[in-house]
This record gives sequence, structure tokens and C-alpha cells, in this order.
Amino acid sequence: MFSRARWRLTLSFAGVLALIIVLIGAAVLYTGRRVLFDQVNDDLTARAERESRPLAERLLQRIRNGDTPAGIDIGPAFTAGGYFYALTNAGGEVIGSTANADPAALADQASIDNTLADGPSFVDTESSEGEQLRLYLMPLGARQQPRFVLQVGRSTEPERDALRRLTFVLAAGGAGGVFLALGAGFWLAGRALRPIQTAMDRQRAFVADASHELRTPLSLIRANAELLQRGRDAPVSANIASVDDIIGEADRLNGLVSQMLTLARADASEAAFQMAPVDLHALADDTARQMRLLAEPKRISLDVQPATPVHVRGDETRLRELITILLDNAIKYSDEGAGPVTLAVQPNGDTVILRVADAGRGIAEGALPRIFDRFYRADKARSRDTGGTGLGLSIAKWIVEAHKGTIAIESKPGNGTVITVSLPAA
Repeated sequence: MFSRARWRLTLSFAGVLALIIVLIGAAVLYTGRRVLFDQVNDDLTARAERESRPLAERLLQRIRNGDTPAGIDIGPAFTAGGYFYALTNAGGEVIGSTANADPAALADQASIDNTLADGPSFVDTESSEGEQLRLYLMPLGARQQPRFVLQVGRSTEPERDALRRLTFVLAAGGAGGVFLALGAGFWLAGRALRPIQTAMDRQRAFVADASHELRTPLSLIRANAELLQRGRDAPVSANIASVDDIIGEADRLNGLVSQMLTLARADASEAAFQMAPVDLHALADDTARQMRLLAEPKRISLDVQPATPVHVRGDETRLRELITILLDNAIKYSDEGAGPVTLAVQPNGDTVILRVADAGRGIAEGALPRIFDRFYRADKARSRDTGGTGLGLSIAKWIVEAHKGTIAIESKPGNGTVITVSLPAA
């Protein structure tokens, strides 16, 4: 699914870029053509205007003398730079031209008539050899006198060749750009989809782990319910163990669903925090007093190191939940009669450090990077006996991060575990 989505994003990106390249290329070609041919037009106009006055004076002199205008000398100034010049009468007859003028390249009668009627004009023609030419037609003579048309032209092949090269460069550059866009788009699409894929993988893992966690208590509840069904005639006291198991598994399910709901609200950013100054040491001391009820059956002492009041800005309920999770894990994963669980709260500059240390079993080094993952339990063999679900530390990390703090864990098998929480001081 992600592979298809990645290619769709890549092709969409490349298609949009190709369209942009085509539009830019067309604009560049259009602008380049306008600039080049405007220069040609300006050059032809300047040459015609420069030479039209002396030529018109010679024509007028011939007419006054009663001479025929045919064979008039165009003049040497018209022969430089590959330009050609021709003088035609109103009927299109050539009465004078430079030696390089090609009769096939001169303007047709319709163009001459339009020039005599409407004024100067430009005409594109083609030589007898197929070369593209551009002509400027300028009328000479007053309306009451014989009318003539001066035609000044030159080849436009240099400009057309420049446009062809520009087209090739734009096409090659555009093709290269599209090719690079495919590669870059494929890479960018992969980066864009990676968080989505990671989120979906985590969601699938979460659903799978949750299903696994829910299956066991539900199976036990059903098994005990069937046992009660088979002994329906017996008094409840005869099957009190099954009743206790059903209640215990229901409590376990209730706790698991509550933790899952907390994480779901965290993911949706719907969990509200009531921020206010909190004396973290007093809160830790009170929470530890309550947790001693869990430590005493395992003959584990729970010590709170003395400290002066130290305040953080946070949600008291969530901070109590954080301390409870850390102390519960420390007690839960410590063997009976193990060393003490120590809780310390102390200021550290702009932060407040909350540290929970135990002398329990410790955690293998390979498990530490995943210890805050949801449903992950380093000691899977004992998790069922201790009642853990693998969600406690995930919730603890969320609470810490919601308070703009950090949480870190240090542990070695057989040497206990130390969890350090750093929170901004109020």
C-alpha cells in the first residue's frame, strides 16, 4: 500500500514540476523570439529610414527630368552586412536592387498594395533556396506622384538557429529536471510517508498487543464462569476461588482499559492538565506513604530522602500518577526481602530532580531502548504474576513530556534500576 502511495506521490510531484517547466520554457521561448525579432525589425527600419530620403530624391529628380525610374542606382551603402535592397513600383516591377537581392524572396503584390495603402509593414518570405527572410516595406513618393516601395531584407536564420538551440537546451534541461524530480520526489515521498507508516505499524502493534493482553483475562473469566455453570447447584462458597478469579481478572481488565484510554487521549491530545504550583517533595512523601502498603508484604522498605519543599508547575493528579507508577514498578520487580526502594526529590538549578532507585532484578542492556514502548516488558515470564501490562512506563513518559521534562533509566541485571525524572522548577 505504501509503495503504491509513494509512487503516486512521486509521479504527482514530477507531473506538477514538468508542467511548471513546460510553462516556463514556453514563456522563455516566446520572450526570446520577441526580443530577437524586435531587434531584426528595429535594424531593418533604421536602415530603410537612413537610405529612403536620398533614394526618394533621386527618384523625384528622374521623374522631373522625364526619365524612366527603371535601372535606378540603389547605391553602395545598401550592400554591407548581408542585407539586400530592392525598389519596386506599384505594379510590383523591380526597378532597382542590390546584386544579392533574390527576386523570389521579394514581397508579393498583395503586400505591396497593403504597404501603399496603409504604410510600412513587415513581411516574412522565403528565398529560392528555402532560407527564411524578413522584409521591411516602406512606401516612397506622394499620392499625386508615382508610388514606389523600398524593400529592405535579410535572413533570419541566425535568430531561428539561436531559438532552436535555446529550445534544445530547455528541452534537455527540462527532461533532466523531471528525471531528477522523479528521484527527489521518490525520496521525499518516502520521508513524508515514513511517519505515517511508523504510526500505522505502531497502531497495528498496539492492537495486536492489546488483543493479546485482553485475551488472557477474558479466557480466565470464561473458564471460571463455565466452572460455576457446571456447579450451579453447589453453594457459592464451594466455588469462591472461581469467583475471586473472576473479580481479579475483571479488575485487571478494568485497569488495562483505563491505561489504554489514557494513552488514547494522550495521542489525541485530549487529556487536560490543570497546571498549578505543586510541592513535589510533599507530593512524593504522601504517595510513598500510600505505596508502603504494597512494599510491606514483600519486606521491602520504602525510604523518602529528606529535603526542603521544592515546587514545580504541573498537574498534581498526573504527577501523583507518575510517582505511583515508578514506585509500583520498583516494588513489583524487586524480590522479597531485597534492598530498599529510595525516593529522592532535590532541586538542581532551574530544574527539579525526582529519582527512584531500587535494588531489584535490573534490566538487560538490550531491553533499555524499548523500556518505554507500549506493552513492552523486559521480564515477560514474570509479567503475568506481577500483574504488569507494559503500559505504565509509557504513561509515565507521556506525563513527564507533557510537563516539559525528561525521563531516563539506568539499570544492570542484578544491580537494580534507577529512574531519573527532570522537571522545570516553578
